[in-house]
Amino acid sequence: MKRLIVNADDLGLSVAVSRGIEKGFREGLVTSATLMANMPGFEEGVRVSRDNPELGIGVHLNLIRGLPLSPADEVAPLLGPGGTFINSFYHIGRVSANKDYIAAAEREYRAQIEKVLDAGIKPDHIDFEKHHGIWRNLYNLADRLAGEYGLGIRSYYEPFFFVWQNLPSPGLGAMWKSLHLFTYQFFRHKRPKAFSPDYFFGQSHIGKLDRDFLRQLLYNLPEGTSELMCHPGLRDGEEEEGVSEAVGDSWITGCRINDLAALADPEINILAGNLDIKLGTFAEFSEEKSND
Repeated sequence: MKRLIVNADDLGLSVAVSRGIEKGFREGLVTSATLMANMPGFEEGVRVSRDNPELGIGVHLNLIRGLPLSPADEVAPLLGPGGTFINSFYHIGRVSANKDYIAAAEREYRAQIEKVLDAGIKPDHIDFEKHHGIWRNLYNLADRLAGEYGLGIRSYYEPFFFVWQNLPSPGLGAMWKSLHLFTYQFFRHKRPKAFSPDYFFGQSHIGKLDRDFLRQLLYNLPEGTSELMCHPGLRDGEEEEGVSEAVGDSWITGCRINDLAALADPEINILAGNLDIKLGTFAEFSEEKSND
Protein backbone atom coordinates (compact mmCIF):
# COMPACT_ATOMS: atom_id res chain seq x y z
CA MET A 1 0.00 0.00 0.00
CA LYS A 2 1.09 3.55 -0.72
CA ARG A 3 0.55 5.83 2.28
CA LEU A 4 1.28 9.56 2.31
CA ILE A 5 1.42 12.08 5.15
CA VAL A 6 1.34 15.64 3.83
CA ASN A 7 2.72 17.70 6.71
CA ALA A 8 2.57 21.50 6.74
CA ASP A 9 5.38 22.94 8.84
CA ASP A 10 5.11 26.17 10.87
CA LEU A 11 1.55 26.09 12.17
CA GLY A 12 1.41 28.92 14.71
CA LEU A 13 4.19 30.98 13.11
CA SER A 14 1.57 33.63 12.34
CA VAL A 15 -2.18 33.96 11.91
CA ALA A 16 -1.89 34.12 8.10
CA VAL A 17 0.33 31.05 7.89
CA SER A 18 -2.00 29.09 10.18
CA ARG A 19 -5.05 30.03 8.13
CA GLY A 20 -3.27 29.00 4.94
CA ILE A 21 -2.51 25.60 6.47
CA GLU A 22 -6.16 25.29 7.46
CA LYS A 23 -7.17 26.04 3.85
CA GLY A 24 -4.68 23.44 2.62
CA PHE A 25 -6.30 20.87 4.88
CA ARG A 26 -9.92 21.74 4.08
CA GLU A 27 -9.44 22.14 0.33
CA GLY A 28 -6.29 20.20 -0.48
CA LEU A 29 -3.89 17.40 0.29
CA VAL A 30 -2.66 18.56 3.72
CA THR A 31 -3.30 15.91 6.37
CA SER A 32 -0.98 17.01 9.16
CA ALA A 33 0.75 20.09 10.57
CA THR A 34 3.42 20.80 13.16
CA LEU A 35 2.72 23.51 15.72
CA MET A 36 5.38 26.00 16.90
CA ALA A 37 4.81 26.49 20.61
CA ASN A 38 6.88 29.67 21.04
CA MET A 39 5.62 31.68 18.08
CA PRO A 40 3.28 34.72 18.04
CA GLY A 41 0.54 32.82 16.20
CA PHE A 42 0.36 29.89 18.64
CA GLU A 43 -3.22 30.58 19.73
CA GLU A 44 -4.40 30.69 16.12
CA GLY A 45 -2.63 27.37 15.56
CA VAL A 46 -4.53 25.95 18.53
CA ARG A 47 -7.77 27.29 17.05
CA VAL A 48 -7.01 25.58 13.73
CA SER A 49 -6.41 22.30 15.55
CA ARG A 50 -9.60 22.62 17.60
CA ASP A 51 -11.76 23.47 14.57
CA ASN A 52 -10.28 20.71 12.41
CA PRO A 53 -10.07 17.61 14.61
CA GLU A 54 -9.11 15.30 11.73
CA LEU A 55 -5.95 17.34 11.04
CA GLY A 56 -2.99 15.54 12.57
CA ILE A 57 -0.94 17.82 14.84
CA GLY A 58 2.71 17.47 15.73
CA VAL A 59 5.19 19.68 17.58
CA HIS A 60 7.66 21.68 15.50
CA LEU A 61 10.54 21.69 17.97
CA ASN A 62 12.41 24.96 17.77
CA LEU A 63 15.86 25.96 19.01
CA ILE A 64 16.41 28.34 16.09
CA ARG A 65 13.84 31.11 16.15
CA GLY A 66 12.50 33.50 18.79
CA LEU A 67 12.45 33.30 22.59
CA PRO A 68 12.47 30.12 24.69
CA LEU A 69 9.48 29.02 26.72
CA SER A 70 11.80 28.07 29.57
CA PRO A 71 13.30 30.66 31.93
CA ALA A 72 16.37 32.10 30.22
CA ASP A 73 18.73 31.22 33.07
CA GLU A 74 17.71 27.56 32.81
CA VAL A 75 18.48 27.27 29.08
CA ALA A 76 21.36 29.75 28.77
CA PRO A 77 23.48 27.49 26.48
CA LEU A 78 20.76 27.77 23.81
CA LEU A 79 20.69 31.55 23.73
CA GLY A 80 22.60 34.43 22.19
CA PRO A 81 23.39 37.82 23.77
CA GLY A 82 19.85 39.11 23.22
CA GLY A 83 18.23 36.19 24.99
CA THR A 84 16.89 34.63 21.78
CA PHE A 85 17.80 31.35 20.16
CA ILE A 86 20.91 31.45 17.97
CA ASN A 87 19.66 31.23 14.39
CA SER A 88 22.41 29.03 12.99
CA PHE A 89 22.11 25.39 11.96
CA TYR A 90 25.88 24.93 11.97
CA HIS A 91 26.37 26.62 15.33
CA ILE A 92 23.98 24.08 16.81
CA GLY A 93 25.99 21.33 15.18
CA ARG A 94 29.19 22.61 16.80
CA VAL A 95 27.77 22.89 20.33
CA SER A 96 25.40 19.92 20.35
CA ALA A 97 28.10 17.59 21.69
CA ASN A 98 28.16 19.65 24.89
CA LYS A 99 26.27 18.00 27.77
CA ASP A 100 25.05 21.33 29.13
CA TYR A 101 23.63 22.21 25.73
CA ILE A 102 21.78 18.91 25.46
CA ALA A 103 20.42 19.26 29.00
CA ALA A 104 19.09 22.73 28.14
CA ALA A 105 17.67 21.43 24.86
CA GLU A 106 15.79 18.70 26.73
CA ARG A 107 14.31 21.24 29.11
CA GLU A 108 13.14 23.44 26.23
CA TYR A 109 11.88 20.54 24.11
CA ARG A 110 9.80 19.36 27.06
CA ALA A 111 8.45 22.88 27.62
CA GLN A 112 7.32 23.09 23.99
CA ILE A 113 5.69 19.64 24.00
CA GLU A 114 3.99 20.34 27.33
CA LYS A 115 2.60 23.66 26.11
CA VAL A 116 0.91 21.89 23.20
CA LEU A 117 -0.47 19.25 25.58
CA ASP A 118 -1.68 21.93 28.00
CA ALA A 119 -3.61 23.53 25.12
CA GLY A 120 -5.74 20.38 24.92
CA ILE A 121 -3.99 19.00 21.85
CA LYS A 122 -2.79 15.41 21.62
CA PRO A 123 0.17 15.60 19.24
CA ASP A 124 1.20 12.58 17.20
CA HIS A 125 4.78 13.39 16.14
CA ILE A 126 7.69 15.79 16.32
CA ASP A 127 9.95 17.44 13.79
CA PHE A 128 12.42 20.32 13.78
CA GLU A 129 12.61 23.97 12.73
CA LYS A 130 15.21 24.23 9.97
CA HIS A 131 16.10 20.57 10.54
CA HIS A 132 18.32 21.50 13.50
CA GLY A 133 17.53 18.14 15.12
CA ILE A 134 19.47 16.23 12.48
CA TRP A 135 22.57 16.56 14.69
CA ARG A 136 23.12 13.22 16.37
CA ASN A 137 22.81 14.11 20.04
CA LEU A 138 19.70 16.20 19.44
CA TYR A 139 18.08 13.55 17.25
CA ASN A 140 18.75 10.86 19.84
CA LEU A 141 17.26 13.14 22.50
CA ALA A 142 14.17 13.82 20.39
CA ASP A 143 13.76 10.13 19.58
CA ARG A 144 13.86 9.33 23.31
CA LEU A 145 11.29 12.01 24.07
CA ALA A 146 9.12 10.75 21.21
CA GLY A 147 9.08 7.33 22.84
CA GLU A 148 8.29 8.81 26.24
CA TYR A 149 5.37 10.90 24.95
CA GLY A 150 4.12 8.31 22.46
CA LEU A 151 4.97 10.37 19.37
CA GLY A 152 6.30 9.65 15.92
CA ILE A 153 9.35 11.45 14.55
CA ARG A 154 10.40 12.78 11.15
CA SER A 155 13.26 11.06 9.39
CA TYR A 156 15.32 12.56 6.58
CA TYR A 157 15.60 9.57 4.29
CA GLU A 158 14.72 11.46 1.12
CA PRO A 159 15.75 8.88 -1.51
CA PHE A 160 18.29 10.83 -3.54
CA PHE A 161 18.39 8.70 -6.68
CA PHE A 162 14.60 8.22 -6.69
CA VAL A 163 14.13 11.99 -6.57
CA TRP A 164 16.72 12.53 -9.29
CA GLN A 165 15.14 9.97 -11.63
CA ASN A 166 11.42 10.45 -10.99
CA LEU A 167 10.72 14.05 -9.99
CA PRO A 168 11.26 17.42 -11.69
CA SER A 169 14.85 18.55 -11.35
CA PRO A 170 15.25 20.99 -8.44
CA GLY A 171 18.83 21.89 -9.39
CA LEU A 172 22.15 20.54 -8.16
CA GLY A 173 22.34 22.87 -5.16
CA ALA A 174 19.03 21.69 -3.76
CA MET A 175 19.87 18.06 -4.43
CA TRP A 176 23.19 18.45 -2.65
CA LYS A 177 21.45 19.75 0.48
CA SER A 178 19.00 16.87 0.36
CA LEU A 179 21.82 14.34 -0.04
CA HIS A 180 23.65 15.99 2.87
CA LEU A 181 20.70 15.39 5.21
CA PHE A 182 20.12 11.85 3.93
CA THR A 183 23.79 10.92 4.29
CA TYR A 184 24.08 12.44 7.73
CA GLN A 185 21.08 10.54 9.06
CA PHE A 186 22.05 7.30 7.30
CA PHE A 187 25.61 7.18 8.64
CA ARG A 188 25.20 8.91 12.01
CA HIS A 189 21.88 7.54 13.23
CA LYS A 190 20.23 4.23 13.67
CA ARG A 191 16.65 4.07 12.49
CA PRO A 192 14.61 5.93 15.13
CA LYS A 193 12.92 3.84 17.79
CA ALA A 194 9.76 5.94 17.50
CA PHE A 195 7.46 5.48 14.52
CA SER A 196 8.89 7.17 11.45
CA PRO A 197 7.85 7.08 7.77
CA ASP A 198 9.90 5.04 5.33
CA TYR A 199 10.56 7.99 3.04
CA PHE A 200 10.74 11.77 3.26
CA PHE A 201 10.09 14.22 0.42
CA GLY A 202 10.11 17.99 0.07
CA GLN A 203 13.60 19.01 1.13
CA SER A 204 15.05 18.91 -2.36
CA HIS A 205 12.08 20.92 -3.69
CA ILE A 206 11.64 23.32 -0.79
CA GLY A 207 10.34 26.59 -2.22
CA LYS A 208 9.63 24.80 -5.53
CA LEU A 209 6.57 22.76 -4.66
CA ASP A 210 4.23 23.12 -7.63
CA ARG A 211 1.62 21.13 -9.50
CA ASP A 212 4.20 19.41 -11.72
CA PHE A 213 6.17 18.23 -8.69
CA LEU A 214 3.05 16.93 -6.91
CA ARG A 215 1.83 15.16 -10.05
CA GLN A 216 5.12 13.35 -10.52
CA LEU A 217 5.41 12.49 -6.82
CA LEU A 218 1.91 10.99 -6.77
CA TYR A 219 2.50 8.96 -9.94
CA ASN A 220 5.82 7.60 -8.66
CA LEU A 221 5.23 7.36 -4.91
CA PRO A 222 7.02 4.28 -3.56
CA GLU A 223 5.28 1.52 -1.63
CA GLY A 224 5.20 2.09 2.12
CA THR A 225 4.71 5.24 4.16
CA SER A 226 6.06 8.58 2.95
CA GLU A 227 6.00 12.07 4.43
CA LEU A 228 5.86 15.16 2.23
CA MET A 229 7.06 18.32 3.97
CA CYS A 230 5.38 21.50 2.71
CA HIS A 231 4.98 25.15 3.74
CA PRO A 232 1.54 26.46 2.69
CA GLY A 233 0.32 29.78 4.00
CA LEU A 234 -1.50 33.01 3.28
CA ARG A 235 0.15 36.43 3.26
CA ASP A 236 -0.41 39.42 5.53
CA GLY A 237 2.31 42.01 5.01
CA GLU A 238 1.61 43.96 8.18
CA GLU A 239 1.59 40.82 10.31
CA GLU A 240 4.73 39.50 8.61
CA GLU A 241 6.56 42.70 9.50
CA GLY A 242 5.66 42.29 13.15
CA VAL A 243 6.57 38.59 13.18
CA SER A 244 9.90 39.34 11.51
CA GLU A 245 10.73 41.92 14.17
CA ALA A 246 9.82 39.47 16.92
CA VAL A 247 11.37 36.22 15.72
CA GLY A 248 13.40 36.92 12.58
CA ASP A 249 12.73 36.55 8.88
CA SER A 250 11.46 33.28 7.44
CA TRP A 251 13.12 32.87 4.04
CA ILE A 252 10.43 30.51 2.78
CA THR A 253 7.64 33.07 3.35
CA GLY A 254 7.37 34.15 -0.27
CA CYS A 255 6.72 30.59 -1.44
CA ARG A 256 3.86 29.77 0.92
CA ILE A 257 1.18 30.98 -1.49
CA ASN A 258 2.62 28.79 -4.25
CA ASP A 259 2.69 25.73 -1.99
CA LEU A 260 -0.93 26.33 -1.01
CA ALA A 261 -2.07 26.77 -4.61
CA ALA A 262 -0.47 23.47 -5.66
CA LEU A 263 -1.76 21.51 -2.67
CA ALA A 264 -5.32 22.80 -3.16
CA ASP A 265 -5.35 22.27 -6.93
CA PRO A 266 -8.50 20.22 -7.75
CA GLU A 267 -6.67 18.24 -10.44
CA ILE A 268 -4.01 17.13 -7.96
CA ASN A 269 -6.60 16.10 -5.39
CA ILE A 270 -8.52 14.04 -7.95
CA LEU A 271 -5.27 12.41 -9.08
CA ALA A 272 -4.40 11.33 -5.53
CA GLY A 273 -7.79 9.63 -5.25
CA ASN A 274 -7.51 7.94 -8.65
CA LEU A 275 -4.08 6.51 -7.81
CA ASP A 276 -5.39 4.79 -4.68
CA ILE A 277 -2.94 6.61 -2.41
CA LYS A 278 -4.00 6.53 1.22
CA LEU A 279 -3.63 9.97 2.79
CA GLY A 280 -3.33 10.11 6.55
CA THR A 281 -1.53 11.18 9.70
CA PHE A 282 1.33 9.93 11.82
CA ALA A 283 -1.17 8.63 14.38
CA GLU A 284 -3.19 6.68 11.80
CA PHE A 285 -0.22 5.06 10.12
CA SER A 286 1.58 4.36 13.39
CA GLU A 287 -1.50 2.48 14.61
CA GLU A 288 -1.69 0.53 11.36
CA LYS A 289 1.95 -0.49 11.69
CA SER A 290 1.49 -1.61 15.30
CA ASN A 291 -1.47 -3.76 14.22
CA ASP A 292 0.43 -5.46 11.38
